[in-house]
Amino acid sequence: MIRGKIIFWITAIAIVSSLISGCVSTPPATPTATPTPVVTPVMTPTSTPAPTPATSAAIPSATSSAPPSITITSYPSGVNGEDNFTIQWEVTGGTTGNISQTGVQWGFSSNYTRNSTVLNGESPQNFSVVLKAPAGGGPVYFRIYATVDGVDIYSPGYQIAIIPRYTGGGY
Repeated sequence: MIRGKIIFWITAIAIVSSLISGCVSTPPATPTATPTPVVTPVMTPTSTPAPTPATSAAIPSATSSAPPSITITSYPSGVNGEDNFTIQWEVTGGTTGNISQTGVQWGFSSNYTRNSTVLNGESPQNFSVVLKAPAGGGPVYFRIYATVDGVDIYSPGYQIAIIPRYTGGGY
């Protein structure tokens, strides 16, 4: 009888000890990577101003007689619904380089039924527009347009995946 009680208590102490030792652990290792902060852009078109010449010699405003062109420099491949996102591009070329209008044409198909804020300036110039992703998700299609020296030009079409803000749970 005593032998049974001793075995019982030794077993109980062993189980309690293993439970307690399982609760005590070393602290987790310090992460090797730091998270990248997310910056919410503000809707302000930006451009790079031309440098002020150091001499009094006149510098022509035209870039060259190269044909006008659009280069998209930045856009996200995917965005969460209702988040702001930025599209950036550069317009170059033209004889006099007068950019009378440029902006983003976008929509839920390649019909581009919506337009961003219209911007203008002198070639070469960088532009950016901040748009708000729709809550429902799905792709957003866009292209850049510009009128340089009276000539309308368009970029190829691009697509951004929108992750739905609200999912499931409804009837």
